[in-house]
Amino acid sequence: MEHESRLAPGRIPLAEHRRSLRELMSAVLDSPHAPGVATVGIESARDRVLARDVTSPVNVPPVANSQMDGFALHVASLANAPDGASISLPLGPLIAAGEAPSNLEPGTARPIMTGAPIPAGANAVIPVEATDVRRFSQLTRDGSDACRLPSDLIFRLAPEHRTEGRFVRHAGSDTECGDVVARAGQLLTPRLIGHLASVGVAEVEVREPLRAVVVSTGSELRDRGDDAADDWRIFDANSPLIGVALEEAGIEVCARLRVPDDPRALLDEVRAACEAAKAHLVVSSGGVSAGALEPIRQAAEMPSSPLRLAFDKVAMQPGGPQGLGVLEADHGEVAWIALPGNPVSAFVSLEMFVRDALGAPPRPRMSLPVRTQTGETEPSPEGLVQVRRARLNTDSTVKLVGGASSHLLGALALSDALVLIPAEVTHVADGDIHEVMILR
Repeated sequence: MEHESRLAPGRIPLAEHRRSLRELMSAVLDSPHAPGVATVGIESARDRVLARDVTSPVNVPPVANSQMDGFALHVASLANAPDGASISLPLGPLIAAGEAPSNLEPGTARPIMTGAPIPAGANAVIPVEATDVRRFSQLTRDGSDACRLPSDLIFRLAPEHRTEGRFVRHAGSDTECGDVVARAGQLLTPRLIGHLASVGVAEVEVREPLRAVVVSTGSELRDRGDDAADDWRIFDANSPLIGVALEEAGIEVCARLRVPDDPRALLDEVRAACEAAKAHLVVSSGGVSAGALEPIRQAAEMPSSPLRLAFDKVAMQPGGPQGLGVLEADHGEVAWIALPGNPVSAFVSLEMFVRDALGAPPRPRMSLPVRTQTGETEPSPEGLVQVRRARLNTDSTVKLVGGASSHLLGALALSDALVLIPAEVTHVADGDIHEVMILR
């Protein structure tokens, strides 16, 4: 994505910042106050993170079964008939999916339903539609056959009928006893939960979620529903935006704070919230740039401050100013991720760096043609990876939405993708192909 030699002066590569965030969160997970482990039923485990490997106690399927509705036989019973010949075999009793394993008499065939156990002595299945029977009739409730099966199976022998194992699902062909079904650290998706259920697992050990405090900084912010006359102030969008994004990534948000441009008040409020919740993580927005009033930067620079942060400018637009470090609290060190204050910058930073560090599932990425807003070429800053909001089109293209400015939250709301424009690209032409992160 970015080439270090082509980055803007004073900017660090995205990969370097991403690596630092991973190291910060790894230290949290290795600390004495790391999240604990809980045992939950698999029906309640969706989107939790597995704490222990899970191995299968059984084979799936437990015995060989039929892949088709058809007739179970042994291919040796076809050895004396030439290809293309009409062959007749005596039929034994029908085998339903719920029956226990049974036997096949030599030289015979048995009607068998999909999923039913292959009888001992059989090694292949001929689909019912490949025979003169064509289809099985429905069984009535008392078990009798509304349309009696013939006593003999008659079909025209084809070369594939002689294939041993044809349409047979072998024992353990999906999962073998002792296989690792899921590994520690995996997210429990519906698909994985289905696999666990198939091997008889009822409960799993999962990590308790990381607990986070979300902080919005700025004396210009006001609460939603505030009818005060000073309507020049702006509503706090970052706390809901960041909080919900963290919850989507599997984090428990235990407090949302809005603090003014006062570094001492910020430290006192955040530290109290962290200690009350035994938080593992603070995610803040604002106060990290080069202005005269940057409360997070100032809080970290205060003498004997419990907050130790390093500040970098990442080679990305929007979202260049970033900070990370730790806050000393009574229960231990709390990781602190300091994001830029503009809402789009904060959101892009979450998607580009924070989700990865928190172990959230990666967003799908693909290379797609990009349509500019007007069909004209649009600029991109040299030396910076530009992240543009976009909408996916039905023709497998993406169209840029809004400009590059980081305050355009309305354009973000209309987007379902982010276009990642490399640092060496200075202009985006209509139809250019770029990497796209899918947000749906």
